[in-house]
Amino acid sequence: MDTKLRKSKPFTAWLCFFLGVSIIIGLLVIGIAALAHAQGNWVVLKAPFTDYKSSIAFKERTGNYFNKLFSLVADPSSYDIEYMEMTKQVLDDEGDNLKYYAINKDSNLLVKNSAGDLSSIPKSGKIPDLPGYKYIWYFDGQKLWVIDHGKPVDIERLDSGYRGIVPNLRQYTDNPAELVNSEIWLAVKDPLVKNPYGRSGYYAEQQFLPVIGWVYIAFFAVGIALWALAIIRRREKREFDRKLASWSGRMWLEVKIVLSLLALSAVATFTYNYYRGSGIFDWVLDITLTSCFLLLGLWWFYLMLIDLIVNGKNFFTHNSVNSLISWYCKYEKRYSWQKSMLKRAYILLAVEAVMALVSVMFLMGGVAGLSGSALLVALLIAGAGIYLIYRYLKRYDETLSDLGQLMDHIELIKNGDMKTRLEVAADADIYPAAQNLNSIQEGMSIAVAEKIKSERMKIDLITNVSHDLKTPLTSIISYVDLLNKEEGLPEHVNDYIKILAQKSERLKNLIQDLFDLSKASSDNISLDMEKIDLARLIKQTLADMEESINASGLTFRVNIPDEPVYIISDGKKLYRVWENLIANALKYSLTGSRVFIDMSLDNQGALATIKNTADYEMKFSEDEILQRFVRGDESRTTEGSGLGLAIAQSFTQICNGQFSVKIDGDLFKVELGFVTIQES
Repeated sequence: MDTKLRKSKPFTAWLCFFLGVSIIIGLLVIGIAALAHAQGNWVVLKAPFTDYKSSIAFKERTGNYFNKLFSLVADPSSYDIEYMEMTKQVLDDEGDNLKYYAINKDSNLLVKNSAGDLSSIPKSGKIPDLPGYKYIWYFDGQKLWVIDHGKPVDIERLDSGYRGIVPNLRQYTDNPAELVNSEIWLAVKDPLVKNPYGRSGYYAEQQFLPVIGWVYIAFFAVGIALWALAIIRRREKREFDRKLASWSGRMWLEVKIVLSLLALSAVATFTYNYYRGSGIFDWVLDITLTSCFLLLGLWWFYLMLIDLIVNGKNFFTHNSVNSLISWYCKYEKRYSWQKSMLKRAYILLAVEAVMALVSVMFLMGGVAGLSGSALLVALLIAGAGIYLIYRYLKRYDETLSDLGQLMDHIELIKNGDMKTRLEVAADADIYPAAQNLNSIQEGMSIAVAEKIKSERMKIDLITNVSHDLKTPLTSIISYVDLLNKEEGLPEHVNDYIKILAQKSERLKNLIQDLFDLSKASSDNISLDMEKIDLARLIKQTLADMEESINASGLTFRVNIPDEPVYIISDGKKLYRVWENLIANALKYSLTGSRVFIDMSLDNQGALATIKNTADYEMKFSEDEILQRFVRGDESRTTEGSGLGLAIAQSFTQICNGQFSVKIDGDLFKVELGFVTIQES
């Protein structure tokens, strides 16, 4: 579908809604206004579909003509010749449709277009029968008569259609007795004809009313159809409502209030003070203008309503004060956080000083001149100053609260929390710092996760490979053992078998070391934590390795307390630690040197150490020697796996101990720390 067509659908739906509602409300306003204009007489709504001479429009026009005629006769001194001629011209424009005769016997003023002298008409309301003129208004000096086809009409009845139309004839004089010698006669032709020499209002209205009735119905049907279409496409209509709300949301609240007051004032003015013309054409024009202004006001308030619904709180918060503050916040971003905070305080002090000075000037001027407006301005300026201080203190309190959250979040990160994010408002002063801290936290979390993932993959690989190698290696060792028991084999074959046995045993130990190390590193190792005597465990390990110690030619100096040193640990894992450390000393100590094993106690626990003098130059650091597959003496490739110290460190740590290596020249020292418990 074409993009332009798709974008125009919401506007089309809203336009249907706009036109449909406008037409329906406009026609309803016209109908209500017509009823009000006719004093609630429902006949006015039937006028386009009934005989013209039964309509309110016909009666109003006749009443208007009679009123003009009566005003000239009742008080002729109030009007000049020109006005009288203009009034007579209006009446004469009706041509044969109107016959009139008016006389003031006191002033001898006579206004007529009828032939003959009608002054002899009896004052009884019985008007002589005039051929072609069946509708007559007649004032006999005291009473107004309306004669329709020879029968007087009771114009005082509510349903007569004349209430509010018959002019108040007493308004032209303070003394009703002065009207006694006045006589007015006005007759309307039946049927009405077109005046070829002027514009007949009667004839024009008679032609216009039927048309306007059907136009009214047609427009009402179109309005209903458009409204129904808008209801069917209400989703698209709501989409355009949101666009309108987005547009109106850009206006300040103060502008909306001013425009709303102007719209309300315009609606009130044109609703209650519209000009009522002398005929149906003027009345339709007047009520149409009134309906337009009413609809403009209505649609403005509709716009405000959807603005309030869509934008919610922003309807009120988007004002000149907040916009000024927002502009200032953008200005602050040009400077560092510290400078912007200082500038904010300095600007507040400067603005408060200026406002205080201006307020005092208005206050003094108001007191001196006793001017209430000056005093009001002074109070308004003072109130604005107080409001600015309140906003500043509120913002300062929010900033302090956000800083507290920032400090607490730093503490969380220090304690290892990499998931919780610091959430602050987008307009907060520390928002950029909070976002940066969240980014750092996210980066650290990703780095740690990647490192853990990498370590887990390596451990899983080692574990799986170690496990898979055990089965074939067991078979190799079994078959080598069987070959070793064979008799009658050549001497060189027996040598080969011995080498195979040695290498397979070394490979078995290496695989076991890898398996143990991977299990310890992945925290996937079972522990049997119990109360053990650390001093006795070390002595037991030395006793079990006595044969290897004696064969090494090294001298062991052991300084371990005779009394028990109790700790909570796994005895088997800790035995493996000391076995690896002693074996490491036997491999890499200088021939004929001494190996020292000591244990010291203090309030914090027990510290066991083993130190020896290396028979090679130690070119590595403490951290490097603890890496896996790293040997201290790189020239030795036939012994060891490079995992002894790594296994010792891992087992010590999972047994609640502390493991560290220290190097001083050729002196290699390992320290193991444990928390002791009291003997129970």
